Amino acid sequence: MLQPDTNWYWFYDSQHGCLSLSMGEMQFTTPYAYKVLNRSPVKAADFDLQDLEHYSLVARELELTCTTFSAALKTQLALNICAALRFHKPLMPKSWFFNRHNNPGHYHHLAYLTTATSEARVWVVEEKPSSCLCMLLSPELELRQGKTMKQFELIRVTPDCLLPCLEQYPQLKRA
Repeated sequence: MLQPDTNWYWFYDSQHGCLSLSMGEMQFTTPYAYKVLNRSPVKAADFDLQDLEHYSLVARELELTCTTFSAALKTQLALNICAALRFHKPLMPKSWFFNRHNNPGHYHHLAYLTTATSEARVWVVEEKPSSCLCMLLSPELELRQGKTMKQFELIRVTPDCLLPCLEQYPQLKRA
């Protein structure tokens, strides 16, 4: 994963129509358009200590999950979470799209959301007793005919919609 630098800053990229992060010679473009942003940075907004804390926590959790994500995907996930926590508009729960479960939960922020026709892996960005903010990790998820979520989009659901996602641990070889 990339290591954050003091010259990183957030800005609204009007050319691409979404929030972006300048990382020196590179630019990271989030999937978050102006209409979903609570407060779009009018001028450059530093990647601050709170962003660094969120980025570090996600990186640590990703190491604990034993996922097969590439380093690039881990970085993309961490940066999108930082952007969502800082700039995304609050969301109301939309649990009616998903199945409810008797043994709900998540494992190191990973969970599944299931509909009548499909399931998708999500990252639990924020957890409250009454709802959880989730980021879609799967390429897409059909909520109903004509309504599809894309990777890294956010949705808020009640906790009983989440199924723990237990990644397979690599087999340990013993002598």
